[in-house]
Amino acid sequence: MTVTEMPTTTSPGLFFDAGLVGFAEAQRFELTDAGGGAFELRSLEDAALGFVVVEPGPFFPDYAPVLDDVTADRLGLRDGGEALVLLIVTLGRLPEDATANLLAPIVANERTRQAVQVVLNGQPYPLRAPLLGN
Repeated sequence: MTVTEMPTTTSPGLFFDAGLVGFAEAQRFELTDAGGGAFELRSLEDAALGFVVVEPGPFFPDYAPVLDDVTADRLGLRDGGEALVLLIVTLGRLPEDATANLLAPIVANERTRQAVQVVLNGQPYPLRAPLLGN
């Protein structure tokens, strides 16, 4: 399933049954608008755990990850329009140092709020893409 539509959301409550890569214990997150096209993904289990995330459209308009059928079924996605795709951002000392992880996006079902961080094996996306298009 190609995920091309990326709806904007500020709805709280994403559930990761397997956690995030490196954070398997953190499963419940709140998503809030941080302004400037960024969102904060904050763990509801660990207040110290949070991530800056962005929707790819404004920063990477050609980004079109392909989800395998197992992942789409796991999330209960009926079509790509139900998918919310978010990229985890690594901030640097300066705004132009920020990078986005295109290789392992977060994909959530807008309807059910189930989410997973997907590693896009065999797809040509980098782990650290300059967010501001250096």
